[in-house]
Amino acid sequence: MSALDVDNEFDLEEDTYLLSDEDAELFDDSSDVISVNETYNSAEEDESVEFLDQRFLEDSELRLSGEQRLKLEIIRSLREPCDRLTYGKRLEEAAKKLGKSERTVRRLIKSWEEKGMAALAEVPRADKGQVRKSEYWYNLSLKFYKQGNKGSDRMTRTQVAEKIAAKAYEFAKKELEVEISRLESQGFWGEDLDWELKKLIKIKEKAEGFKYWSKYGKPPSTRTVERWLKPVEEKRHKSRISRSPGWHGSEHIIKTRDGQEISIKYSNQVWQIDHTKADILLVDEDGEEIGRPQLTTVIDCYSRCIVGFRLGFAAPSSQVVALALRNAIMPKRYGSEYELRCKWSAYGVPKYVYTDGGKDFRSKHLVEWIANELDFEPILRSQPSDGGIVERPFRTISGLLAEMPGYTGSSVKDRPEGAEEKACISLPELEKLIIGYIVDSYNQKPDARSQANPLTPKQSRIERWEKGLQMSPTLLNDRELDICLMKAAERVIYDNGYLNFSGLRYRGENLGAYAGEKVILRFDPRDITMMLVYGRKNNKEIFLARAYAVGLEAERLSVEEVKYARKKVETSGKGINNISILEEAIRRRNFLKHKKSKTKAERRRSEQERTEPIPQRYEKEKNEQVEILITKPEADEPIEKVDLKLLREELGL
Repeated sequence: MSALDVDNEFDLEEDTYLLSDEDAELFDDSSDVISVNETYNSAEEDESVEFLDQRFLEDSELRLSGEQRLKLEIIRSLREPCDRLTYGKRLEEAAKKLGKSERTVRRLIKSWEEKGMAALAEVPRADKGQVRKSEYWYNLSLKFYKQGNKGSDRMTRTQVAEKIAAKAYEFAKKELEVEISRLESQGFWGEDLDWELKKLIKIKEKAEGFKYWSKYGKPPSTRTVERWLKPVEEKRHKSRISRSPGWHGSEHIIKTRDGQEISIKYSNQVWQIDHTKADILLVDEDGEEIGRPQLTTVIDCYSRCIVGFRLGFAAPSSQVVALALRNAIMPKRYGSEYELRCKWSAYGVPKYVYTDGGKDFRSKHLVEWIANELDFEPILRSQPSDGGIVERPFRTISGLLAEMPGYTGSSVKDRPEGAEEKACISLPELEKLIIGYIVDSYNQKPDARSQANPLTPKQSRIERWEKGLQMSPTLLNDRELDICLMKAAERVIYDNGYLNFSGLRYRGENLGAYAGEKVILRFDPRDITMMLVYGRKNNKEIFLARAYAVGLEAERLSVEEVKYARKKVETSGKGINNISILEEAIRRRNFLKHKKSKTKAERRRSEQERTEPIPQRYEKEKNEQVEILITKPEADEPIEKVDLKLLREELGL
């Protein structure tokens, strides 16, 4: 039997797959073999060809995806003979199964008849997910939608589409000014003119189109604009209704900005921190008004207990947050002058610190340095409304301040008359009042949520904090917590172990071995005569030594004092060194001490120093460092010796 006879005898049916070139060659080869063997049985020949055909179909179907197999089944069912009514029902069911229109299913069948297997190939659109209309019209649609939904205003997607159509109508009218003049001359006015103009626009759109299309693109239809704005509307709706999960039974769940959900189950798990301006005017020690202080509170989310706070005039910053954290982490010890009846037993290190997205909470100082050293994770709130736990005590404390002289009210409308004249409370006095209220009143009361929830025992906030501890709180000493007071800077170590910072010269023990290397300096801005020096090894910071300002080991100078003194020394033309800077700083202190009229900022600063004295250094370590510096003088650059006692007498200190 010839190859031609085989092809004619075994024609494929309409609903079988089209063979590829390789499969055709396979049939050709088998035909040649059959023609050579003259004694070959025709029945066996039929079986072999049927076997190959079935094997090809089975292998092809195995390579199909689930959706492609579904399409194949639908195509086969629709190509079976039936009446028109049955075909209509099958077509409707097929469209539902595929999630397509009936027209799309018909196109699929036609493509199958023309291309065979290739019709099932899933070829995604090259422009899928992209705007397939003019960028001008798309951006204009977004602009109209956002403008129409500001504040309490509302505009639907259909209304935006109407505005887009009106804009396109204006462009078209400019190009049809001649036709409009002709229609007006014929007596068309008002609605009749608009009707005729719309007919002209449709005719021109179908014919040559408008010139403005080349610049702005063809205007979109109403459905296209609605499709563009649908994801924007969904995102806006989602952001409006999305909130933290809140309370589920006796557990409170919070949501972070990155989508993480944290179930609050114990004390010291999650702390919240926030700032507010206290609604009261304060005075300095001379009775002059100096303004409203900033109050920063730290709240334990499980118990709603205030675990720490900070009161001062400095604007919110990472340094202020660090001071509030320091107060919260360390055990509270207040003297008899505070007249406290109860103990403020809350302390420890949290697992998470939950804040808003302010710069002070995202700073490198807080996130990378303090968080890593104290071993907690800073997380950001998903929504502003998630900060109710930490903001609620502000209203309570504001109610306490309302009874005091100098109260300003929570708004301009509520501001009492003569608040400035009535102000008479100083910062240390207000601090004592707030501490007394927190310890003896606020923390001793049950939280409103605990009272309302039958599953939660009726405990005071401090009792709930104590009962909610999974383990004893982490106890850090003052020295470890001094890290919260410090800032960082990078410097290079010079020969013989010297450092320069802010115009001062420092020297530390054994730093000469690190000459030429970059190190990290940690310092308290209120006293920079001593630095903690750290090196880097395997991306970790290693403590190297303490460095002291040469010749100023017994003094205290702030960053601000050094900046001012250095500027004065430069102006006077003197050489800049540690002693000249100290002399200028001492002159400034004396001037400010005897100055009768001080600025408000100066009075605030002195009041803050009365409330927050600079921590005492470790005298033993300081004396050892001084002895080392005295016994190892600089070899290549002698330092001029100054009698500090005589210098103080000359300056009247």
